[in-house]
Amino acid sequence: MRNPFAKMREPARGDYDNGRGGGFWWQLIVFCFIGQLSWNIENQWFTLFLNAKITLNVSYTTAMTIVSATLTVIATFIFGTLADRQGQRKKFLCAGYIAWGVSTILMSSAEWVANLATGENDPTLIVAAVMVVAIDGIMSFLGSMAYDSSFNVWVNDHTTVKNKGRVGTVYGIMPVIATILGTVVGGQIILWGAPANASSNTSLQNFQLLFWIAGGLAVLAGVFATIFLKDKNGLKPHKEGGFWHQLVEPFNFKKVKEMPNLKEMLLACVVVLIFYISFNFYFVYLGTWAVYGLGFTPTDFGIIEGIGMILGIALAFPIAKLIDRNHIPLVVLLALVTSILGLGMIFFFVRDSNSVDASNVFALKNIPCFIAIFLVGTSMILIAQAGMIWVRGLFPAKARGQFEGVRCIFFVWLPMFIGTLFGDLIIKTCTIEQGTGIDAVNVPDKWLFFWAAMVCVIDFIPLFFAWRVYHKRIVAQKKAVAAGVIDATLFDAQPLDKEGDAIDLATEDDETAATNSANKKDKR
Repeated sequence: MRNPFAKMREPARGDYDNGRGGGFWWQLIVFCFIGQLSWNIENQWFTLFLNAKITLNVSYTTAMTIVSATLTVIATFIFGTLADRQGQRKKFLCAGYIAWGVSTILMSSAEWVANLATGENDPTLIVAAVMVVAIDGIMSFLGSMAYDSSFNVWVNDHTTVKNKGRVGTVYGIMPVIATILGTVVGGQIILWGAPANASSNTSLQNFQLLFWIAGGLAVLAGVFATIFLKDKNGLKPHKEGGFWHQLVEPFNFKKVKEMPNLKEMLLACVVVLIFYISFNFYFVYLGTWAVYGLGFTPTDFGIIEGIGMILGIALAFPIAKLIDRNHIPLVVLLALVTSILGLGMIFFFVRDSNSVDASNVFALKNIPCFIAIFLVGTSMILIAQAGMIWVRGLFPAKARGQFEGVRCIFFVWLPMFIGTLFGDLIIKTCTIEQGTGIDAVNVPDKWLFFWAAMVCVIDFIPLFFAWRVYHKRIVAQKKAVAAGVIDATLFDAQPLDKEGDAIDLATEDDETAATNSANKKDKR
């Protein structure tokens, strides 16, 4: 009788290994979706859970974001380095998804502690709030092990010039689909088993059931990965001295500065960084703004988000063709423009509760809100779709796990740290605090979105310089391919000539590259 687990140890088939075929695509979609759903639960529902069950003090939300972002980056460097050294992604991905799910379920325990409080000023509520911050940090650490340092790098291993547009599309639309389902379906789940008036009273809603379901899906994804997922064939361990020595190699400037296309990678990272700083001004406070500022129920605002983002998804497919045709900076430009327009609409037309009809989500009065959320959601799709492919395409092949940590610094840690701190400052400066102590309330208002738009305007400056370097590399790459000196199927920061040596396409034109290749042959 054949061992039922033998298939798990078989190498990947050729189409799967090259990022093609149904096996690869369903795994990419499923694990990306579950990962993004888990992040949605953290970014949106953990905040609403904290506000509804424990405290409305925005400082705890800010602390959650900063702690989460910091632990995400630390975990990505640690597990990315381990994965590079062992030449494996799968085992970290599988264990990470399972642990990620368990930590999501664990968030329920904070409500049990909060229920022990005998009044609004009971110190037990502070303990519960601190628990939310701590558990959120643990979830982020484990989530980064599963998603950032394992799944993302697994995808990068299987990305080629032939599938990069479609891979970018998945990265662009999965956060949106996860947000739609996480918000709309999540809004229904928290009402299951809750009192009849729970839709208008968030303190009565069933967040625990939501966390158990979302956590269970992550655990199930880890089990599926154990059975079906395959590492890239030929993926070899890459060790440079001891673990701690290798861990800090990305910060060894003397060595890193020799990396081809480093300038472009850093410029692209700065462009995405500034966009996400703007995004983090308001994103973690979006639910608080909609529920406590505009008066919508979580379910109704989920409908607004869902409809706007579904329309945004339709744009992701033609955008994939732009990416395949090497127009990534153009896509980033479109992301900035749509973000500014959406944030501007909120500032001018969705100013406060008087600008919407919270009693009827489909009222004509709410059309500006629908349009604004559509534009903001579309910008998120475009930047995820283009930014990921742009930056990851410049990673050195032997250290993709480690450089995923570098990406997280620019995509996650710095924008969440800077964005939420300034967002917190703007909220407290532009609103009047209501209540005291643990129940102090600062509801975001229109100025938060105005300043977020201004940050996006600043982003045109680094994009201009990044675009120039990108264009220079693409032109040189096309010339080198036409001259026959590199393999056109490579998707690494260092394309190789026919002898297997690296070519710096940012500085070599086709004649120089061809001459250098010929000289190397002569020397041999």
